[in-house]
Amino acid sequence: MSSTQNKDLSDMILIERIRKGDESAFEMLFNRYYKGLVLLAFKYLPDKDMCESIVQNVFVTLWESRLKLNIQAVSGYLVVSVRNRCQNENKRLQIIQKHQKNLVVEEFEDELVLPNEEVMNKIYQAIEAMPEQRKKIFKMNRLDGLKYKEIASQLGLSVKTVEVQIGKALKYLRENLQPYKQYLYQNN
Repeated sequence: MSSTQNKDLSDMILIERIRKGDESAFEMLFNRYYKGLVLLAFKYLPDKDMCESIVQNVFVTLWESRLKLNIQAVSGYLVVSVRNRCQNENKRLQIIQKHQKNLVVEEFEDELVLPNEEVMNKIYQAIEAMPEQRKKIFKMNRLDGLKYKEIASQLGLSVKTVEVQIGKALKYLRENLQPYKQYLYQNN
């Protein structure tokens, strides 16, 4: 029997043990693949912490769904899971970058100067500090690009409720980002 077949066999034994809730088997599988999967993720994403987070989330999902696992090749399952999550993260980052510009441009009427990282962090913090439903509605509109009617339909709300929440979110951002206005604008 080749070493690859032995590894596949031992992986399947670990999976069987994991299905039964064996945490030590899970830890063995994690230690066996973690570093290689982080390196794989690094081919798709430039941030080491993001790569580690994605790999950890793949393992968390594996553990949480252990009772319904139907894996034929453990390494293949893990590689595909990490690759797919990295690709999804890249798509998410592209959407955020695209809509970041819209957020700043729509909020302020003066000539735009690209904000530095500290200012962008303040914007994200302000968004995250909103009440949960307002934040969700705002992100669906500004980050996901959904129209008010689509948001209302998905969340089971009226279009008017969505309009009111977006208005409150914009007012909140204007008020809370006022001290940073000088960094966002350049007066002529």
